[in-house]
Amino acid sequence: MIKAILIDDEMSGIKSLELLIKKFVPEIKLLGLTNNPTDGIDLINKNKPDLVFLDINMPGLNGFELLDELAYKDFKLIFTTAYQEYAIRAIKVAAIDYLLKPIDIEDLRAAVQKVKQKLTESPSTENVQELLSKIINLKSIRIPLPHKNGIDYVSPSAIVYIEAKSNEALAVLTNQTKVEVTKPLKEYESLLCQEGFYFMRVHNSFIINLNYVNQYFKEMGGYVVMQNNQKIPISKQKKLEFLTVFKLHN
Repeated sequence: MIKAILIDDEMSGIKSLELLIKKFVPEIKLLGLTNNPTDGIDLINKNKPDLVFLDINMPGLNGFELLDELAYKDFKLIFTTAYQEYAIRAIKVAAIDYLLKPIDIEDLRAAVQKVKQKLTESPSTENVQELLSKIINLKSIRIPLPHKNGIDYVSPSAIVYIEAKSNEALAVLTNQTKVEVTKPLKEYESLLCQEGFYFMRVHNSFIINLNYVNQYFKEMGGYVVMQNNQKIPISKQKKLEFLTVFKLHN
């Protein structure tokens, strides 16, 4: 039996996953469940589970902060989330599983099967520590935005999109600031469109932060509406790639 704990700030999420586990994954024995992240820390430290199902987005302490507070980390992780996360790629690199809500039965079974295999392999703590170090590294990165008066350094998560303007660019930030950057768009493609970030060059003139895509529309050749209500076109060459990524993380 795999001893497990469920932590999710929404009781509906806990009850739904609990029901799926009891009905379709009988090899899991639930040691406890809570919608309070602080209580979750106590549950893990006290019960020393083999596996933890952990929500990422929680008030007070998110999933990553909860992991950082633990004294006991010798377990396998399956993250659950209903949102696009820039950290999902770091999770994948660290070989930690995650499930997108609403949770699919077959996805749950597949994730548990991976856990069963991993429990016979390397120590669990290596995965947890690797994940935390990657998240810390991602959060500490700052992107330079040179302009005529100097250079602004911002977190990647502060950028909604960057638009080409001849040999320069316009960076639009989450605080509604617009920075006229004295560097071409291609330089930001190499900085942002890489492992660990949720950026994609969807058009010759645009790099977007996929975390801030609110809607996609097929008409007019295809375009997205960002969180600031800006419409951005998707080129024919990038349409399939965008739809593939957006479907996986939406």
